[in-house]
Amino acid sequence: MKRFLSVFLTFLVTAFIVCIPVTSSAAKSNHNFLVKNMGKYSKDIKGIAKFFKDYKKEFNVEDAEKELVFKNSKNDNLGYTHVKLQQVVDGIPVYGKEYIIHYNNKDEVYAVNGNFDVKAKQFKRNKEFIKEKDAVAIAIAQVNFDSESLNTDLSDNLVPKLFLYELNEEYIPVYLIRINFLSPVPGDWFIFINALNGEVVEKYNKIRTVSVTGSGIGVLGDTKTLNLDKVTVKIRNKTETQYQTNDLTRSAVITTYTANNATRLPGSIVYSLSQIINDPAAVDAHYYAGVVYDYYKTKFGRNGIDNGNMTIKSTVHYSRNYVNAFWNGSQMVYGDGDGVNSLALSGGLDIIAHEMTHGVDEYEADLIYKDQSGALNESFSDCFGTFIEYFAQKNKFDWEMGEDVWTPKIANDALRSLQDPTKYGDPAHMNDYNYTTSDNGGVHTNCGIPNKACYLIATSSGMTIEKTEQIYYRALVNYLTQSSDFKAAKEALIQSAVDLYGVNSVEANAVKAAFEAVGIY
Repeated sequence: MKRFLSVFLTFLVTAFIVCIPVTSSAAKSNHNFLVKNMGKYSKDIKGIAKFFKDYKKEFNVEDAEKELVFKNSKNDNLGYTHVKLQQVVDGIPVYGKEYIIHYNNKDEVYAVNGNFDVKAKQFKRNKEFIKEKDAVAIAIAQVNFDSESLNTDLSDNLVPKLFLYELNEEYIPVYLIRINFLSPVPGDWFIFINALNGEVVEKYNKIRTVSVTGSGIGVLGDTKTLNLDKVTVKIRNKTETQYQTNDLTRSAVITTYTANNATRLPGSIVYSLSQIINDPAAVDAHYYAGVVYDYYKTKFGRNGIDNGNMTIKSTVHYSRNYVNAFWNGSQMVYGDGDGVNSLALSGGLDIIAHEMTHGVDEYEADLIYKDQSGALNESFSDCFGTFIEYFAQKNKFDWEMGEDVWTPKIANDALRSLQDPTKYGDPAHMNDYNYTTSDNGGVHTNCGIPNKACYLIATSSGMTIEKTEQIYYRALVNYLTQSSDFKAAKEALIQSAVDLYGVNSVEANAVKAAFEAVGIY
């Protein structure tokens, strides 16, 4: 979430220092996006190898069986198949470099997009790498955290992964170490350690700064119906019946916890001795998580955050006077606000939708949280936060983010505006792109540019939010790669519109015109 309070600003500016040249943020795109009928090929490695041999000139892959490895394959509702491949050199993955091959329902390759760098093949291993445990120790020394607060739900927490990483136009081996924790302040750090000499190459924090029927009153004073779990628990030498915020009515369990103004997650489950939950922040977090699940299921047939019905966990009352909300890699977390800069953050449906969409992205494109890909990460969460507000709250729909809970004593204020990003100091055109090393390369400001494009798409002649959300979802799950930039997003969204509505359709032309209107050509 954005418009961080000044009390946090010094910390954030210090924490988000990056080591690569910031001028690369809006440089010429290296992404390839070719759309044409390229013939019928099998989807196994033999067929893929033959395809790249036939189209060596277009994609620069000499030996697909050595230079690419299978990452995943997805079938969509049009009967199309999308195969994602990771570039490797001598078996080492090249960070952020992927190709996606797209097959139509006739098994013909109709498009290929992604980012493959022939320069990576120049890397030669001529000395031993430092030990993995040493790389982890170096990474740990970069961040202040309480080891007891490490997120044990993440299988990759503190697990080194070897990559080739582009630095100053050459590739070096690095260990990527993720450190996800909650105390003393929440962190989801990605730290890149040079595998040759142990130097810190890059680091950034990915924390995003948004069976019984019961009821409760939410943050804004409205009454909501809740799905609760009636359980009998034993306390000391007696038993009592509790109504817990555990929704078992959907394929994904939705559970809401309270941190009780501490920082240990997930905390303790919220409950009442009656069917009335007397905790407004928990009422909204629990109810709105269900709304977001229903939206993704209804609109796209998606089974929750990971599309595999993982438990949807939310924690409210995180810390004290905490004016933020975030997805920590495995759950949503909401502060209570301070009553001046914000109310409890769980009181805004668009905020909860924003944070849960960060989770969806992590299981799909997994956009790298810095520079333009990081701004797209924020933008897609803003766009879906807006779409979901339209889905569930048409009577109060607008193009602003967080307006229900932000600065309660200031009327008509919000975190961001998609309609007019400049209203809150964000750029709306590439001419005003913010080149900075803070905030992971300005992810919370530069998102204003693709946000404006989203608004223009949805409101152009012949377009609707319903059409726009289908285009955006298809692009997120089928076309965007980890390192997609603004131009790659434009191409992905145009192709998604072509898939759904046809070449030269009103919808595809609307996407093209909107992105050009904000300076993305």
